[in-house]
Amino acid sequence: MHAERSENQVACLRFLAGTDEPRTVGVISAGTGLSRPTVHAVLDDLLEARLVVTTNPSTAGPGRPARAFRFAREAGLVAGVDLGPRGARAVICDLSGHRLGYQELQTGRRPDLSLIHRAVHTVAHENSIDLSRLRAVGVALPGVIETNGRLRASLALPDLVGVPVGETLAQELGCPVAVDNDIKLAALAEQRGGAGRGYSDVVYLQIGRRVSVSIVLNGGIRQGRHRLAGELGAQRGMRWTRNAQRGQLRWTSHPTGEAVLTASAAGDPDARAEIEDFCAQIAGRIVTVLLVVDPEVVVVRFGFPQDSSALLGPLAAAVGKELVFPEHPPFVASALGREAVVLGAAGTAFDQFSSGIYGVHDYPSPWTQLTHDVERTST
Repeated sequence: MHAERSENQVACLRFLAGTDEPRTVGVISAGTGLSRPTVHAVLDDLLEARLVVTTNPSTAGPGRPARAFRFAREAGLVAGVDLGPRGARAVICDLSGHRLGYQELQTGRRPDLSLIHRAVHTVAHENSIDLSRLRAVGVALPGVIETNGRLRASLALPDLVGVPVGETLAQELGCPVAVDNDIKLAALAEQRGGAGRGYSDVVYLQIGRRVSVSIVLNGGIRQGRHRLAGELGAQRGMRWTRNAQRGQLRWTSHPTGEAVLTASAAGDPDARAEIEDFCAQIAGRIVTVLLVVDPEVVVVRFGFPQDSSALLGPLAAAVGKELVFPEHPPFVASALGREAVVLGAAGTAFDQFSSGIYGVHDYPSPWTQLTHDVERTST
């Protein structure tokens, strides 16, 4: 009985969340297939939980207008924060996943947890958002994250290693906090609402100052027994390229990888040669991952989307040369760019704390809306 009641609540709330217009009981009944008495009972529950509000629509006909109901998406907030060695990105969304504010903060010193707090409050201040409605926060960090939200290892943020990040932030922000690895959250966001949408098994490859890999299997992040899945840099002596130094990529034709890719896309022969050589060097490692996982698609984030063909073609060709069998997944450019991590952080907060956020069991996270209005740029 309780399960059926929860299913009915989810059905009505999803129907209302799909429109900005208030709907009457009759319209909700027709749209969900539930009886009018059932809809009345469900709406009473949702009104008590403050997830819906009532309005009185105007009517040109005689008689008393029927009450109408709308999803009170403004009743709660969820935030996502991406903390890295150079600063933080933060986003605040309403209960429908609609973005209310976004902010990027740079810092001249090594960031600490106070920057997460400051990023959330800056977004709120810049957009006149009342943080008393904050119901959950997701945080992305570079490094190995334990299940309790403690940072176990991180080259990028060594000062935070051993800190119970989730517990500390939950006390400061007054709501539950989900913490996970930044690349894994980017992979999840791409799979749920980006270039990997529609696929269950996705490999995410990020090329920046380092090369990072994350895996989504059966629609969920592959963590592994020790939460080391995808952490290829944990292998002693592992180097993606010949001239990499302590895991950091080095480029010769132009100062940065993004500049090399842009120049290659513009026809620069030296940059094109360097990209082809880079792809040949990393192809063996990529093939090992592909043969272990056999994913449906590989999502690649590197540089700006308009330049992506300058990498994706050579990378697919280099991978093909390493394989006995001709079959391999397509390589596609990231759709969420530099916002993938912060959106993954917000989305995983919705996933982990859905019951507390909505007060309704098994209400689906709003990934589609979260990833809808993305500025599709990178780095």
